[in-house]
Formats: sequence, C-alpha cells, structure tokens
Amino acid sequence: MTLIAISEKLLFSTAAILFTVGFLYNYFQIKSKGTYSHALTYLFLLFGFVLQSIALYLRALVIHACPLGNTFEIIQFILWSLILLFLLIRPVIRIKALGFFIIFIASLVSAISLLIPSLDNPYLYSHDANNPFIELHASLAIFSYAIYMLLAIVSSMLLIQQWGLKKQRFQGLFRYIPAVQKLDSIANVLVWIASLTLLIGILFGSFYWNDHPETVPLFKLLLTTLILIFYCMVGVLKYFNKITPRKQAIAYIFLFILALFSLGAVQGKNPQEHTQTVTLETPIIK
Repeated sequence: MTLIAISEKLLFSTAAILFTVGFLYNYFQIKSKGTYSHALTYLFLLFGFVLQSIALYLRALVIHACPLGNTFEIIQFILWSLILLFLLIRPVIRIKALGFFIIFIASLVSAISLLIPSLDNPYLYSHDANNPFIELHASLAIFSYAIYMLLAIVSSMLLIQQWGLKKQRFQGLFRYIPAVQKLDSIANVLVWIASLTLLIGILFGSFYWNDHPETVPLFKLLLTTLILIFYCMVGVLKYFNKITPRKQAIAYIFLFILALFSLGAVQGKNPQEHTQTVTLETPIIK
C-alpha cells in the first residue's frame, strides 16, 4: 500500500468525520435550542466535499478514468454528486432544512461505506473504460442517481412534514421543513431532470454497446432502463393526478432503494465484461 493509497482512504475518512460532526452539532442544537446554523451546515458539507474531491481525484489518477469500479467508489461518487448539487443550488434556491437532511445522509452513507471493507474490493479495470461513450454513460448515470437520491430526500421531508402536521408538531425541525405543496412541486421537477439525465446516459451507453456488444452486458442496459421507466411511470401518474403526493413520495423512496440494489446487481456482472484488464488492489493501487 503506497502513500497515495493511504492518503485517499484518510481523506474519505476525514470527510465522513466532518459530515458526522456537522450533523451531530446540528442535531443537538435543534434539541437544545430548537434551531441550527445553516451557514455551518454549508461549511461542513463544503469542506467534506473538497476532501472527497481530492480522494476521488487520487483514485482517478491511477485508472485515468472516473473511479467507479466497485460499490464503495460508486457510493462515494453518488454522495459527492449529491453534495455538489446542494452546494450549487443552495445559494439560489433556498429549501429550508435540506442541508440538515443531506448532511445526515452524507454522514450515514459515508460511515457505512467505510465500515464495510468488502465494498472496496479489488476489481479488474478495463482499458475500454477510457472510451468517451463509456465515460459519459457512467458519469451521467451516476449523476442521475444523485438527483434521484435528492428526490428521495425531498420525498422523505414531505412525509415527515405531513406527519408533523397530522400530529400538530410545529417546533424544532418541523418549522424549518417547507410546506408540503412546495416539496411536492420540487419533487415533480426533480424526477424529470433526473430521468432526462439518465436517459442521455443510457443513450451514450447504447452507442458503445451497439459497436461492442460483447463488452457491455445487455443486462446492464435493460436494468438501468427499467429503473428509468418506473420513475417516469410515477411521474406521469402524478402529472395526471392519479396518485397523491404521499403515495408519490413513498414510490420515489422505494424506487431509489431499488436503484441502489440494482447497482449491486450490475457490479456483480462486471468481472465478466472485461477483455483487457488490470487488477487493482484495495484501496486501489499495489
């Protein structure tokens, strides 16, 4: 294990600690004072994001491509994309309490990915992954999953706010969560942005698959397309008012969990698709 390998693992761990400290600080602030600092939440996410960026860059230097070779890297890349989305939209679109929920997810997901070593298993790296179509397909697909994760978070906020209204909870975190109507409108926009991004990613993947069907399993494209269809079906049903905001929110949360499991299924197919490969050892280099 080289110095670079140790450094990137340390950076991922430090980012996870920052997210956890930020979440716990906000949690105890809400418990004791009924409020929390939006600015500090933003800074914790920003510094953690910078550390994640450096760590992912170090991994990318080794394979000269996006580090998406195992479940750990995919989780970190989705989380990185989610935080990037928040950092970009936060100054423009102020969605109350969104930062609190995102830093909670960031701390939880980072901790899980780091505490399960098997997620960062060695993998076979294919030189075909340098193909621009494959690069665009992978990057857009993962970024779309980050938007779907944001959609699941917004959906969770909607369900929590509905529960709070039913129980007449108006203090603490509940007073920061936006109105159900606003969250519903945001969800209606996010699902189509995410689906369009994923569709473009699938198209780039299909271009490569059309020329090299032996290197990209049809299973990959079909499974990803199926996820896209499910999301679009829920979006269409909501557009025509065939389902309530509550049912829509539950569907989006369920679909994102299904999408995460589908990533594991796709990863399980990876060793069979490589023709020219280099074995990478955990944490990425020998």
